[in-house]
Amino acid sequence: MTPKRRTAPVVFQGLEAGLRMFRWVIVILLVLFLVSGIQKIDEGDVGLLLRLGKLDGATPGEQVKQPGLLKALPFPIDQVLKVPGRDKEGDVVIDEVWKELSDVATTDTIDPVLEGYCLTGDQNIVQAKVVVKYVITDPVAYQLWTDKEDRDPVLRDVVLAALAQTVAGWEIDDVLRQQRPDPQAEGVTEGLAQTVWHRAQQRLDALQDQPSSRGCGMTISALEFQELHPPRHVVADFQRVQSAKITMETLRQQAKGFAAREIPKAQAEGNRMVKEATAYRETLLASANAEVSEFEKVYAEYKKNPELVWLRIYQETIERIFEQVGEKSFLLPGMKVILQRNGKDQP
Repeated sequence: MTPKRRTAPVVFQGLEAGLRMFRWVIVILLVLFLVSGIQKIDEGDVGLLLRLGKLDGATPGEQVKQPGLLKALPFPIDQVLKVPGRDKEGDVVIDEVWKELSDVATTDTIDPVLEGYCLTGDQNIVQAKVVVKYVITDPVAYQLWTDKEDRDPVLRDVVLAALAQTVAGWEIDDVLRQQRPDPQAEGVTEGLAQTVWHRAQQRLDALQDQPSSRGCGMTISALEFQELHPPRHVVADFQRVQSAKITMETLRQQAKGFAAREIPKAQAEGNRMVKEATAYRETLLASANAEVSEFEKVYAEYKKNPELVWLRIYQETIERIFEQVGEKSFLLPGMKVILQRNGKDQP
């Protein structure tokens, strides 16, 4: 006869079931905690993994995590930082040296404390609004070596410095046209935006070369002048000057066109007259040379027999006279001829 198993009270049975359920809850919560660090890096972004505050990865390639699932431990052991990739552009609008033309000018002067400007190489003033686009080429330097509040100001400062440096070496007309002939290469045009872009990038690269800094991790991808004009106080005067210059250039081009049409005509006419004069000269020389040659022959004969040459010349002269006379009358020696002149008989 087997003894009967004693059953636990209902209260203890419920407590035991609750403990079993609690253990499963703890296990589930532990699993959820362990997988809570796994994050997804979206397409176009990259990730940085900080483990106990230290960047994970021995090389720059290992430190930058590519898009996809990133296995990480829960916070605060691991921390995942997402950074925009190279395909995403950021932009900064620089308007510290710009003032809208529609603003009312209360005075005839510019207060440099309230209104910025740039000074050109020929002592004129311009104001510019610039849009700078950039991409993140070094996510580590961008996210860890540069404070969030300093990223845009750093980019703004380097572009403003490059802008002021460039404009200071250009004349006002070239600045307003945003291009000028390259002083180092004949026939090549230098663009204002490209020059400012190049110098600003050089300043960004110089930050990375400093021993105490890895730079800001940004590269300028585009730079555009959204507005560029003289101060609103004198913009009307500049427009009149530009209009006069356009008129002058138009007249100059018209004069060049007229010269291009008329000069070839004048040259052709001059060449024709020169050719005619040359031909006339050659004809006269040939005729004169022929006459001189004929004269020299006659003179040579004259020296040999003067009377014969004289008689021949006389006869040839009489023949030419008779050829030119229409009516001929022959008179005997000693006959008198009466000619009428003005109605009067004259011997």
